[in-house]
Order: sequence, then structure tokens, then C-alpha cells
Amino acid sequence: MLTVPFTDLPYQPTIASLLAGIDTEYKNENYKIALLKLDPNNHSDRKTIITDYILHHQNHLTYRHKLVLIEELKKTITEKEYDFNSLFEYNYDTEEYSSSPWPANEIITPRSFFEDILNTAQIVWNDDLVKAALEDRSTW
Repeated sequence: MLTVPFTDLPYQPTIASLLAGIDTEYKNENYKIALLKLDPNNHSDRKTIITDYILHHQNHLTYRHKLVLIEELKKTITEKEYDFNSLFEYNYDTEEYSSSPWPANEIITPRSFFEDILNTAQIVWNDDLVKAALEDRSTW
């Protein structure tokens, strides 16, 4: 069974966890300033956000974890009714804030934001994804 890194808990990835890299709550002020200079709707800036913040934050994951996370993202993207916008919103019912420093109404196409994460991750993590895909998962 694949476990959360450094624990004995089963690893159950969520696509919301991908936004942890852009969470500014406990980051230093320079991190926040640099991130907020980027526009999540601008193609070039979005690529930087994804590569330097989102994927970089996932570097602690093993190649196996990366594959499982990307498979979860692929599965979610195929769900036509999935509300990607909700991942950028503060949930007043549960008092859970979004990891995103940008309000939901500032992300023009939340679904395409996650599609871009998927496309970039498949390139950046290609070797890891191929390596994990070739393994027998029953040994994890």
C-alpha cells in the first residue's frame, strides 16, 4: 500500500493538494510578493506558477506518488461537471480557505488551470511517471 510520505497513512491524493504550493498563509513575505506579481490567467505567468510553485512544492513526493496524483488529476478532469472553481473559493460552510492567493473570480478558466498543471506535470515528471507506470502496483 502506498502511504503518505513519512507516515503509515494510506496515500489518497486530491487535486486540491496541488494548490498547496501557492498557499501563502505561512510563507515569508518575499514568497507572497513574488507569487502575487504573477497573473494566473497569463499563459507565461501560469507556466511559472505551475512549474516553480505548484510542481516544485510536490518535490517531496516519490515517483509513485506523482503517478497516483496525476492519475487522480486526469480522472477529475474527465468529469465534465466537476467544479474546479470551488478549489479557488473560501468554503464558508466548513470555514476552509482555499490555498489560492487569488480569489475564485480572478481565475478566468479554473478547469484549464488544472489542465495546464496536468500537461506541465506530464512533461516535467515524465521520467518518474514512466518509471512508476512500469512497476507492479501490488508491490507498493
